[in-house]
Amino acid sequence: MKPISRVLIPVSLIVVLGLPAFAQGDYGFLWWAHGWRGKSPEGARVVCVQTNHYGLALDVNKPALLHLGAIDNPKPYAVAVADPNEVVFDLPPAALSLWVESEGTRYTCVRAAENTEDRAHYPVRLIESGQVVQRFDIEQLVFENEQGVALNITGRLELVAWPDKLHVSLDVTPNIDLDGFRVAIGLNQGGDRGEQSKFNAHAKAGETLRVWSICQPGKPEPDAAPEPTITVRDVKGGDNVPVVYDPYRGWFNVALPEAVWSWADEPKRLDRFSVSISNPGTTTQNVPINFAVDGNLSGVIGMTPMLFDSEGRPTGIPVQVSKNWHRQADDPVLYEGPWFHGFSQITVPPGETWTGELVIAYAWWGDVPAVSHAQLCLVGWGTNQRWDQVAIGSWGESITYDPDVNLNRSMIDDVRPLMVNGMQGGPYQWTVNVGGGDFLVYFDGSGEKQYLSRMRVAYLEPGPNLTRAIYAGTTPDGCLDARIEVSTPRCDDVNRSFHKFRYDVRKAMPFSRLAFYQLGADNYNDHQFATIARGNETGVLEEWKTERGGKSYLRTDIPVEGEVPWFSLHDGERNKHHPKGAWANRGMVVRSWKARLGGQDIAAPTAAIYGTENGPSSALVELGPPPGCTELLPGDFVEAEVELVILPADPGTYYGPNEAFKEHLEANINTWEPVYRLATGNALKVASTKGDVRRNYPVEIATDTNGEAECTITGGVGYVPVTFTGCAAPTGYHLEGDLPNADEFVQVAYDGESKTWSRTYNVEMDGVGETGKTLRLLRE
Repeated sequence: MKPISRVLIPVSLIVVLGLPAFAQGDYGFLWWAHGWRGKSPEGARVVCVQTNHYGLALDVNKPALLHLGAIDNPKPYAVAVADPNEVVFDLPPAALSLWVESEGTRYTCVRAAENTEDRAHYPVRLIESGQVVQRFDIEQLVFENEQGVALNITGRLELVAWPDKLHVSLDVTPNIDLDGFRVAIGLNQGGDRGEQSKFNAHAKAGETLRVWSICQPGKPEPDAAPEPTITVRDVKGGDNVPVVYDPYRGWFNVALPEAVWSWADEPKRLDRFSVSISNPGTTTQNVPINFAVDGNLSGVIGMTPMLFDSEGRPTGIPVQVSKNWHRQADDPVLYEGPWFHGFSQITVPPGETWTGELVIAYAWWGDVPAVSHAQLCLVGWGTNQRWDQVAIGSWGESITYDPDVNLNRSMIDDVRPLMVNGMQGGPYQWTVNVGGGDFLVYFDGSGEKQYLSRMRVAYLEPGPNLTRAIYAGTTPDGCLDARIEVSTPRCDDVNRSFHKFRYDVRKAMPFSRLAFYQLGADNYNDHQFATIARGNETGVLEEWKTERGGKSYLRTDIPVEGEVPWFSLHDGERNKHHPKGAWANRGMVVRSWKARLGGQDIAAPTAAIYGTENGPSSALVELGPPPGCTELLPGDFVEAEVELVILPADPGTYYGPNEAFKEHLEANINTWEPVYRLATGNALKVASTKGDVRRNYPVEIATDTNGEAECTITGGVGYVPVTFTGCAAPTGYHLEGDLPNADEFVQVAYDGESKTWSRTYNVEMDGVGETGKTLRLLRE
């Protein structure tokens, strides 16, 4: 294609925040300051944005901008996720004014987002959120004159926050014809004022007027640098891809083609697009890009876009994945699906050209199903808040997370077995849902449930070898801070998730009920099963038929014993919601535990069985405090790692390629044995001769002072994720150890805290046993 033409951005408002230019390690967060359910002491519902350059707080019901300003000495991404609200609340006060004029009468926006009862049209809508871009809008804007008379118009405010700049736009649509109609937006931050308006002498009903403003760091005027030249080409088809600058949202939109295909015909499909960005100016440019498919995409359920360099090596430059496939045919709404948006910023020095490739993995990455973790937009489905979705392969969600519990169920929601016959009876389909689960379940001394609030997410690694995201928040009463890290590996046998959590008690915390982790959840547990077993590395310690229901404890004070404690919930029973598809069982393994509770060191958790009434009567197993503990004290903590596993329950339904797993299932289907096999098989022994072992499972090795590592792994079931940290660059490394094409399918990520890179591989360990497998990460 021809180079895109220079775009003249008609910016009327530039607010100087004194922010640095884009650099590796940029990030952003979007969250409800007091939780999705909560309000400020003044009764306001407040949404916040924080990047490593600036922050803002917005009262969504007025709407009113409360704070806006630069953030000094920002913390790295994985650390800042746990920052308190004060990082934003301590910024300078700011003001946002929205008004319209009709026939000489001014109408000011006085309120918004008041009707929150309509789930499908919840008026504060999270559209896109990840490391690179935070985007949300506020509907139901009401404009009144000085006499309190409202003008018959529809208004919507939208914010798009990049790490170094903020775009704010106002859309106003008259519901009747209006003459002399003007729309305006103004912002006051730290004494800097600006206002933009648009006029229509004869505005027709249904005709939208949009005004917009930018908070751009660095200079009081927009940079006069010439527009970068961007060329993107579809490697497979050979066609150039249209690239157009969107001034309202501040990105170059790369319109990737719609793609619909059959998994039977293209099971291991990869899409590749060459990318060239030239900077003709005299200063470095940070080019904001949206690699977008606004339409149908067969692989949207599970996908990992990655940026490679000109030599075909992963760069570690983040590509945020936000997507949506929801829509209601009888009730279309703005921004409903299907679409995929992959956001990135690519830094190009003056006079230079960045060349590389966008590679999109879908169901498979090499010969093993890929894994992906992404924000899934709920616009078109309802509630319109944050929902995170993990997929192994691209045939359905494997596990989902609702960090604000905005669906009033639990934080761990839908979970599904891997590579078994789906709900329509065949392979490569959505499988049955046997959710959910939960992290902290805390009822205070008065019996009121304390949901985690101020929940932020750091999307550290979206895949395709091992996902990694951190959820961090606090209880509304200020008693406890939570940091929850979730990961899922690329594999071909079992849907498993690694849940690592840390709870820190800040002040005295009496409770009427407390659980640190649940397999099943109080409000999400319609999966029925007949039998529970518990055991450890020695085998099964106890097996029993469980009672169900009652919303009360069916059994308490169950010891959690041994080096590798595990629980199996099996004899799964099909319910009326899932008449077809292979059924599944659930299990969990306690991989590590360290705690101080009630001022005492506690060597192991205590388990309990709780009867649920979420649809059909069922039961869950939870990990909690020891008997007699009714209050936590300042300085108490829990630090634990739990592995969640979802296992086939029906004979002959697993169709995956893992023969060792298939053989074991045939002999032990619908028993506790599969959980025991995974628990003990992946109780790995890892010894290093170069570098330091930081974690045994998933394996994590820190490189030595020369940037190299060598380790021997003993044991192992299936594909084991192995991560080498502390690499000085994203490239220039090679892995040895009988691993064909390992470096071709490596995952690379940047760590802002150490300012180094990591390299993650999936190492097949079936059959290795006590002989072990030696891996060597070498500098090239």
